[in-house]
Amino acid sequence: MRASAFFLLGLVSAVVADNFPYFQSVEFDQGKFGPYPNRSYVATPQFIAPTLNFLQSSPQCDNGSYTMVCLRGDRIPTAAKSPMILDDKGQLVWMNASYGETFALGVQKYNGSDYLTFWKGNPAVGGHGEGYYYMLDHEYKERYRISAGNGIPGDLHEFRITPEGTALVTLYPAKQATMTWRVRGGNHGFPGGRKGWIFDSTVREVDIATDKVIFEWNASDHYEPNESQMPAGMAGARQKDAYDFFHINSIDKDYRGNYLVSARYMHGLTYINGTDGSIIWILGGKRNSFTDLSNGSATSFAYQHDGRWNPNHTGVNIFDNGEHYGTPSAYEGSRAVEILLDEEKMTAQLKRSFVNPRKIRSGSQGNMQVLPNGNVLVGYGLNAAWTEYTADGQVLCDVHIGAESDFNTIAVETYRVNKFPWVGRPTTPPDIAFKDGQVYVSWNGATEVKKWVLQASKGVGRNLKVIQQAEKDGFETAIPVNNTNWCFVKAVALDSKSRKLGVSKLIETGCVLDEVEEQPEDEELPEELPAEEVEIDNEVMDINYWMTDRILFSLSLWKTLELLGIVGASIGMWELRHSRVLRKMYYVSVRKMWGT
Repeated sequence: MRASAFFLLGLVSAVVADNFPYFQSVEFDQGKFGPYPNRSYVATPQFIAPTLNFLQSSPQCDNGSYTMVCLRGDRIPTAAKSPMILDDKGQLVWMNASYGETFALGVQKYNGSDYLTFWKGNPAVGGHGEGYYYMLDHEYKERYRISAGNGIPGDLHEFRITPEGTALVTLYPAKQATMTWRVRGGNHGFPGGRKGWIFDSTVREVDIATDKVIFEWNASDHYEPNESQMPAGMAGARQKDAYDFFHINSIDKDYRGNYLVSARYMHGLTYINGTDGSIIWILGGKRNSFTDLSNGSATSFAYQHDGRWNPNHTGVNIFDNGEHYGTPSAYEGSRAVEILLDEEKMTAQLKRSFVNPRKIRSGSQGNMQVLPNGNVLVGYGLNAAWTEYTADGQVLCDVHIGAESDFNTIAVETYRVNKFPWVGRPTTPPDIAFKDGQVYVSWNGATEVKKWVLQASKGVGRNLKVIQQAEKDGFETAIPVNNTNWCFVKAVALDSKSRKLGVSKLIETGCVLDEVEEQPEDEELPEELPAEEVEIDNEVMDINYWMTDRILFSLSLWKTLELLGIVGASIGMWELRHSRVLRKMYYVSVRKMWGT
């Protein structure tokens, strides 16, 4: 049996199309490449992907997971405002800019399957956003669009799926309330108990299957606006200028069925009874319930984000911003902290703290994620950076996705940075383009591609031959092709076991056919092959490649005979065989008829 052509040809050295990222680039962080250094691609010019600056890197950061970000900011091009998956080298894996500005891309499990999840909507509504929560499957097909219950749009801050098949979401409804807060230039309250407006903070648990609300909790039922650590300024007099006194930004539900809620403007975490909604305890803020065993460093966090139970439920993890857009901070930089809690003795103790080597201070956003291997990933929100640490605080990878010179300017932001394993199997074909002697191939979202095989022919209807193989290198790989020999080419994606994953369309290389030299017949394939995938030398190839092109040629010839007539066709076929000009005209007409 003849060996597969895929394996008779050695791998060529691909011309690396992805010649990024940067490493310890001073110019990058000085902004010499702009606030958002980026790149585009030949086969997918509509994609604008980031180019990262690795200040520090380590193979320990490559654990088979992918970094997931949603870029935003006033210096981000519209085409780059997209959920994005990046590999450990900072290369693009997947994006879809049709979603626009999104928040908190990650992977969550629902009914035993993994989904990409994120929020999409208008983040400017009420200052907190109004939109829906999306769940994409491994083929990047939208399987669920979740509301905040009963069809109501939800807030951007939280979308967390529970093991029970429910979703934890946040809302910021505007409500009237008696003005007990200080207004700039005024006093506490107004004569007669004047009514003002607040943005309440609402916790909801929603059944994903039915869209029914199964739990709801409102901060205004348990807190007074004048308890807030955030001055109201002139807010509260009108509905459109409602006072955001609480500012919920994360929810976590534990095995006891209770809820842990982060309130940024209260500087605290509130632990809520999952049955009646009563407050069990508060960590931090004016109503702190705990004795601090760490000289205040366990309860003095401020303007925090992403409050979660730690993996063994002995304490909480918090991204402590420490400030709000330049307000004084008790610490030299924003920190990610783990705080141990004794719920019987009601004590809190700082176990560990992670501070970026460059002492990044982020006045908003940010997160802390404990990875399965024990490493800790910290995203710096307002500032376009993330750092991966060992469990004991050693820096492994320190990455900037925007210029440091534009930190704290809302130029480039990443609300949260997450890291998860993911398998993407898109149903769209790979993308391919030819330019300047190179074939450029990529496949948006495909995580299992290891090699590219190029198949080419000298003309429409001729058998396709394997002419090149190259290892996949980055998002887009460039492979040299001599277009004086090959007129049409397509790419086949193979996995690590050389199994075919997908095939691109057939494209033209712009070749010039020889006027005199007769084109030899392509090597004939075996006469009897099953019309399905067959295994040869433990590898898989699809014989439908050559069958498709033979059928295309036969149909094209029949249409030509119909158009020219029997006599004219006979003369034309003789001329076609001996004239380069007519041969070229024929190929052009066939391609126009068949859209190839």
